[in-house]
Amino acid sequence: MSSALGGVYGVAALFIENVFLTVVCNIAAAAVMCLIAFPRARGFTFLKCSALFYGISLLTGGGITAAYLLLHRIWRGADVNPDTPAVLSDIPLGTFCILGVVSVIASYVTGRIFGRQSGKKEIKVRIKGKRGEAVCRCLSDSGALLCEPLTGSPVIIVKLGCIKRCVDGELFTALSSPDLSETAEGLRLIPSRGVGGDRLLPGFQPVSVSIKGCERRAVVAVVAEDDLGGFDGIVPASLCI
Repeated sequence: MSSALGGVYGVAALFIENVFLTVVCNIAAAAVMCLIAFPRARGFTFLKCSALFYGISLLTGGGITAAYLLLHRIWRGADVNPDTPAVLSDIPLGTFCILGVVSVIASYVTGRIFGRQSGKKEIKVRIKGKRGEAVCRCLSDSGALLCEPLTGSPVIIVKLGCIKRCVDGELFTALSSPDLSETAEGLRLIPSRGVGGDRLLPGFQPVSVSIKGCERRAVVAVVAEDDLGGFDGIVPASLCI
């Protein structure tokens, strides 16, 4: 949705001639795109996301312009006026294909590097239920993309024992049922797909979830004996922004 808005604005910007209006619309479009991409970001966090997105866009645009002018000098054709700015036809199609491949490789490598640096780290998650609160030592993982189907909320996976103090006895019994035969008020069944195949994870909607001091909207799913790498749970990296 955010990228679609950016594409629409990119076309609309061609028809805006006023320089001041162009700058205002550009900043506004970037802010709206960040608002769509990071709906849970608030206050200073949202400003950081917007500034980072806008800064990267400026750097990317400058880099593309520099490469474009450089290639224009290298492969300059029979221009009527050598001082004429480069246009698309000045650079051979084969060169653009090579640049496209290089760009894809560079994007992939950059994504892998930043994914390793920020995709996995230890995060303390406070889960508040009707009975009490628990603090879980979780692993922030960019690969945790599980969502609860009814609300679309991201899912935090934690060990069953960690949330015993949060929920009442009836709900805990239902969450502990190995064959999911028990029912209780607030019980959620969340479909999951992994290496071991498809399965249903029992879960519940907590009263609140707090990460880095900020409340997040999320559903909690529980696992009994799964190895979580020494952590109490796994939290989607999208909730840790």
